[in-house]
Amino acid sequence: MKFIHHSLLILALSVCCAASYGQKLKYDVILFGGKIGETTVEAKDSAGFKRYTLKSNTEAKMLFVDKKSKMCTNVCFDKEGKILRSDFQNVKDDETLVTKAVRENNKLLVSSNDTKTTFTDPVDFCSLQLYFAEPKSGQKVFSERVGKYFEMIKQSDGTYIATLDGHTAVYTYKGGKLYALEMKSTMGSVYLRLAQ
Repeated sequence: MKFIHHSLLILALSVCCAASYGQKLKYDVILFGGKIGETTVEAKDSAGFKRYTLKSNTEAKMLFVDKKSKMCTNVCFDKEGKILRSDFQNVKDDETLVTKAVRENNKLLVSSNDTKTTFTDPVDFCSLQLYFAEPKSGQKVFSERVGKYFEMIKQSDGTYIATLDGHTAVYTYKGGKLYALEMKSTMGSVYLRLAQ
């Protein structure tokens, strides 16, 4: 009986510890007030290495044309909190955008379709982390999608605004997690809202 009680205690502790090493968030993607898809982000910690993933599928009818997008992002950080590797792919209708980043000799080598860039300073914060932690105002954030930095500017209402390549995004946090994200474009705003 004592052995069974001890085994159950170890099992319960193992489950609790496993849960503390992973976090998963699900968002509804909304356009013109209607849900057009879902985005799931996940953070895992394994032996000190942190991994972040994002998967998103959307489909919307615009001007009698079906628009589809399937996005996948994977990022791995080393034990010191620096990016080792980042892979982004977005298949949008018939067009595919691929951005890869790999650290070699303390440099981050980034290729985005035909463009290549090198970052000599270690990259320690990426856009996938914005789902799990509220940034600091002026935080430099690496975009896995385009392989560039952007800055988070805190507003008086507690939201954050980011601008990159002519696009603006508004991040809203509740309890330290991203609650809503508005991505503004010329065709209107697309919203991500926490579903759980």
